[in-house]
Amino acid sequence: MDPIIFFIVLTSLYGVMYFFDRFFKSCMHYPYDAFLRNTGLSVNFMTLHWHSNASAFNRMLIRWGATAGNSCTRSFLVKSFNMGVLLSFLLLPIGIILLIITIFNGSETGTSGGAAAATSTVQLEILLPGVNLPLQEIGYYIATLVMCTVLHELGHALAAVLEDVPVTGFGFKLYFCLPLAYTELSHDHLNGLRWIRKLRILCAGIWNNFVLACVCYMLISTLDMTMSPFYVCNEHVIVTELMAKSPLRGERGLKPENVITQLNDCPISSEDSWLSCLQQAQQLRLGYCISSDFIRLNDESIDIGHHNADGRLQCCDERNPNVSCFEYIEDVSVDAPAEIPQHVCLPMRRTLEDSSGYCKAGTCTEGYCLRPMLPNTTSILIFKRQTRERQPLAPVMYVGHVRDVVRTVRVSGFVPRYKHISSAWPDALSLLLRYNVVFSIGLALINAIPCFGFDGAHITSTVIHSFLVGRVEEHPKRDLISLIITSVGSLLFGLALLKVAWLSLLRPLL
Repeated sequence: MDPIIFFIVLTSLYGVMYFFDRFFKSCMHYPYDAFLRNTGLSVNFMTLHWHSNASAFNRMLIRWGATAGNSCTRSFLVKSFNMGVLLSFLLLPIGIILLIITIFNGSETGTSGGAAAATSTVQLEILLPGVNLPLQEIGYYIATLVMCTVLHELGHALAAVLEDVPVTGFGFKLYFCLPLAYTELSHDHLNGLRWIRKLRILCAGIWNNFVLACVCYMLISTLDMTMSPFYVCNEHVIVTELMAKSPLRGERGLKPENVITQLNDCPISSEDSWLSCLQQAQQLRLGYCISSDFIRLNDESIDIGHHNADGRLQCCDERNPNVSCFEYIEDVSVDAPAEIPQHVCLPMRRTLEDSSGYCKAGTCTEGYCLRPMLPNTTSILIFKRQTRERQPLAPVMYVGHVRDVVRTVRVSGFVPRYKHISSAWPDALSLLLRYNVVFSIGLALINAIPCFGFDGAHITSTVIHSFLVGRVEEHPKRDLISLIITSVGSLLFGLALLKVAWLSLLRPLL
């Protein structure tokens, strides 16, 4: 779905729900109100809220807790959540250091596409669809946020059940297209726990996000192997999409489902090699081995060479778009004089089709090495292709800008083995897994920082009240210390957020 259409449809749905919510509350107050209470739903302006008072949800968690009551399972879970506590303490200094670097780093050269660079290798970014993420990927963005936040809150809930703390509620809020989940626990039971048991619950969400990131990373690393029964991986690439404005569309151009095996003299085995070959084609100007007979029969050089508007020597009639000026590259290993002029005018397509190979230093086993004289930003791309059944197809020749190919041609390294399988499926799965890795690590790192509204504030308070009891006996003083630390963390987070927002959102608009 087009992103603009997506926003229009979503806004319309919210408008319809809000209208009927107001209408039913005014005309059918009691039946509609009973429906909302039974389902836990509530509708506000551009917001949808679902809340469970933990009746059915708690029964499910209690049932899970009963099944996990045996010693082996409980021991494993306790050790797992202990690792979450350790991980949270390790992430805390990392998060603080990144915030300080982001705030005080004066270099802005690393900002690209809405990113604020912390160092040359580490960058903090606000990831927003349409700003530094493709707007077409908003579905992955929302789905990832739902998975990460729900799993984060389930971590708190499951750890609470393990420590015999009642879960009083579980909810989900959708602010337009931004999903948020939350868990409500019994504060009296939670505050009555020993510090290590309380920290297990508070750090369980961070641990769950970290585990999710690790699992998704392992799935990405083994995706080629798991997909091998259905796809041919790391052999060639297949064209999955051609944009409407792609210069390679047309009867003689590329088609979806074409398998590209080679670009110029560069073999293609994966998406990385596809980009590498395109970059090589842009930087390296190849020559073509052309026979002397072809040159003699097809040379259309004008009598006097001259320089055109951009400074290039022109030996062809500018009114003929099908011809191009070629420069002879001398073979330094041969002392004999060449039998052809330094510059010849030849038909572009026929010359490339008749060439016997590529040459870089003027060396050809047959014929002469000729290099087309093109503008600096223009390259010649010859795509060798075949069908999914490995039947060879005619090569596609393109003269133009490499960046247009990168922007308008989508390829995949997963070539289907069967007709009814699409290459889009593993690509979509890989993209979703990558989103989950980035968002899960980011959510774990943010929640480890002592900042209001995050788990780090509760973790800081628990540590202060547990380890400073002997030195600071008054409870209000410990609260003050916790408040100061959380306020400093919140200030650092706010300043970093403002700087990143300025560099990524506001400054480009000015």
